[in-house]
Amino acid sequence: MTLLVRKVAVEDSDAVNGIANWYIENTAINFDQAAWSAGRRRTWIEDFIRPDTPYHLLVGWSGHTIVGFACNTRFRPKASYDCSTETTVYVDHRHHSLGYGRLLYESLLSRVADEQFHRAYAVITLPNPVSVQLHERLGFGCAGVFNEMGRKFDRYHNVAIYEKRLQANPVRTGMPD
Repeated sequence: MTLLVRKVAVEDSDAVNGIANWYIENTAINFDQAAWSAGRRRTWIEDFIRPDTPYHLLVGWSGHTIVGFACNTRFRPKASYDCSTETTVYVDHRHHSLGYGRLLYESLLSRVADEQFHRAYAVITLPNPVSVQLHERLGFGCAGVFNEMGRKFDRYHNVAIYEKRLQANPVRTGMPD
């Protein structure tokens, strides 16, 4: 179970896109309705490579193959949410149950903790016991469930929000300690 984890490079876009598109096309885990083009994925990856971004996209290599990726993104588009981040991990469906998801996620969370985020959130389409178990093992707790929040493959799906406290007080308020 050797896994090398590193920051994404633009050259990784086809592999990352292949992993993500499999979930888009075959599962309700990802709510996108259509596979992403190579150009769209490349543009998405380029946003993570900017030096001023607090967001990370990591890829995991085993042998000579990218077997998964983990990233954090903006939780919501309003500035008041900027102390929070959404996290996710995808492992190539042919490499499940090898511990890659946990290793990728642990690497991501260690980087996210350095970015002054207060909370990390994960959005999990239910049922997904593997993802729920992974998040709980990494210290996430269920913050709530939205019933029939999304519709894919002619079915409504419940969505759970999991959260993890990263830092107690990442932002100085100017108030005395």
